[in-house]
Amino acid sequence: MQFPTLAFAVFYAITLTAAWASRRQRVLRNLLLLVASYVFYGALSWKFVLLLLASSLVFYWAGEGIAGGRRTGVRRSWLILSIGSNVLLLAAFKYFNFFSESIADLARVLGLGVHLPVLEVLFPIGISFYVFQGISYSLDLYWRRGVRAGSIIDFLLYQSLFPQLLAGPICRSRELLTQIMEQPPSRVPEVTRAATLILSGLFKKVVLAHLIDTAVVTDVFSGPENYTAGVLWAALAGYTLLIYWDFSGYTDLARGLGLLLGFRIPENFDHPYVATDISDFWRRWHMTLSFWLRDYLFLPLASRWCGGLRRWLGRGQSALWGSQLALLVTFFICGLWHGAAWTFVLWGLYHGALLFVHHGLRNGLRLKWRGGWWGRAGTLLLVALGWAVFRADNLDNAGRFLRGLLDWSEPQAGVGWLVIAVLVLGFTLQIWGPRLREGYMSICERSPWALRPVVWLATGVVILLLKPPGIAPYIYFGF
Repeated sequence: MQFPTLAFAVFYAITLTAAWASRRQRVLRNLLLLVASYVFYGALSWKFVLLLLASSLVFYWAGEGIAGGRRTGVRRSWLILSIGSNVLLLAAFKYFNFFSESIADLARVLGLGVHLPVLEVLFPIGISFYVFQGISYSLDLYWRRGVRAGSIIDFLLYQSLFPQLLAGPICRSRELLTQIMEQPPSRVPEVTRAATLILSGLFKKVVLAHLIDTAVVTDVFSGPENYTAGVLWAALAGYTLLIYWDFSGYTDLARGLGLLLGFRIPENFDHPYVATDISDFWRRWHMTLSFWLRDYLFLPLASRWCGGLRRWLGRGQSALWGSQLALLVTFFICGLWHGAAWTFVLWGLYHGALLFVHHGLRNGLRLKWRGGWWGRAGTLLLVALGWAVFRADNLDNAGRFLRGLLDWSEPQAGVGWLVIAVLVLGFTLQIWGPRLREGYMSICERSPWALRPVVWLATGVVILLLKPPGIAPYIYFGF
């Protein structure tokens, strides 16, 4: 059940009505939302619901053990149980075949005959997101900085709230669980903002993303050797915008739908393509994952490794090399989190290497990447080249695409006016998008209450008129 469908609209209207009708009884409201979230997930597969429930129950009971344990050893055992079992669950469904095939390929290179089993299983959409959300809950309780669930219903809803279940944002207990445990608000907090976010998400997904995908991205990335360098650059620019529109469009919809239900879901993007350097990009792109990786992976690894290297390298060098090594490991895992393929691993290591060089130049040689428009353009180019590897079907395809970008020997084919117009619009919105959104909200806020739904409806009709036929699944549903 995708957001931009009639089936979801009917489902959401029923859920919204039931949630607000029961707002005076918090437990009943949460129970209704929990059932609705499981129905939403079960529309994909009832097996997904069983997997989500099993994962959530382990996190909940382990969290109770962590929060209630008095001895460090007991609390650590519960933590290992919660994280270890769920990581194994994630590995079995997402990475078993990847590692089996990789080991088999390595064995063939070494001349060994190894035959490992391949699991024929349906990939559970959203598993990477709710497992990471549960891990943050366990670790925050262990570090005594998180919020403990008031009841099992509260926690199950925290893990499964349908607007952000399939592709985030990844929420922490103090961001979402506290709202679930509070008495529901008496009215929708910000109706205009919610409507604007929903319309923005629809426009990004069903118009902009779908247009550029069908116009140039899919065909070119499927066979890059068949296209000239100019078309490849247009496809690269197109995918750079496509993945942002697709994912930020989902986030806008999730936040808008959540806001109408009374929940404030955190932002996930801050116009990443105007970043001044690669570090700034990761403060703006998929922020809930970036900050998750920083707080739960990079900082603990860097702290442990810096201490371990101190006796060998001294205080200054151990801090530098410990943090840099932790950075590369973090982005290796970041790449692997996005998908069970070597293209994702290479993409993660590429960004880890960029950050390694960036921090090394800044901290070691005291050289700083200059900001301004040249710095922004250089950062965008580096990010876009990484997307070529990320989007490729395999490493060979990625190599052909990147080599083709430099091959200007053939006469260059033209790029359609529609592609150029959408690309120009997309990069312009990176600069002027916030002002346009705030301007639209200001117009709505100044309009009489009775007129605002008319404005929103008219905007929705325009989006439907601009919408091309069909709709592709969200890209991050595959991660």
